Amino acid sequence: MKDIYCLPGTMCDEGLWQFTQPLLGDVNLKHVVLPEVDTLDGIVEALSLLLPNEPIHLLGFSMGGYLASAFALKYPERIQQLMVVSNAAQGLLEREVVQRKQALNWVLRHGYKGIPKKKAIAMLGNHNKNSDFIIQVIQAMDARLGERVFVQQLSSSLNRPSLLSQLEKSSIDLCFCVGEEDVLVPLETFKLLESNARFLCSTVKHCGHMIPLEQPVWLAQKLIAFFRFG
Repeated sequence: MKDIYCLPGTMCDEGLWQFTQPLLGDVNLKHVVLPEVDTLDGIVEALSLLLPNEPIHLLGFSMGGYLASAFALKYPERIQQLMVVSNAAQGLLEREVVQRKQALNWVLRHGYKGIPKKKAIAMLGNHNKNSDFIIQVIQAMDARLGERVFVQQLSSSLNRPSLLSQLEKSSIDLCFCVGEEDVLVPLETFKLLESNARFLCSTVKHCGHMIPLEQPVWLAQKLIAFFRFG
């Protein structure tokens, strides 16, 4: 079996890969539960105890993409290849920081009622905004993780220094994959990625932030093309 270790995004569990895995033949997506630690550095350190010591194929989605990048920079000898999906290894947009702080304050006062449907829709490309099935998958993952994980993941990941300059200087075999309608990865950011000869960068049309759910066939093809096993 050919294994790709997978780090999910905020409030995502193994359900994130359910449409992509069946398309991969003998390639196995090994879902890694993100450690419940209070800082990004602490999460990376905890991941070092969970992931194999030998070089691995690593896939990170959204916040998991940032964490995968940070892990690869700290432990480059443990990375064979890295794919970052729906993330540019940079800090959060200011509006996203504000929204997350507001959400945390609300939850601490009133409790967590789950991801609003409007928020789930906002993460999707125009082609998928009316997909009740994808929206239900997002809401179901969120519900399974619940309030404790929501507070831990948002509070631990607000401060994200940009890792791009360090990645550019590294020898890591790295691919970025971004949806053209992703509101969390601005147009100027993925243009920067595309123009950088150091990185392999692929963009997918008719897709927002949730590439594994919105464009699983495209993602499966990219995984097979990029990751080399042997």
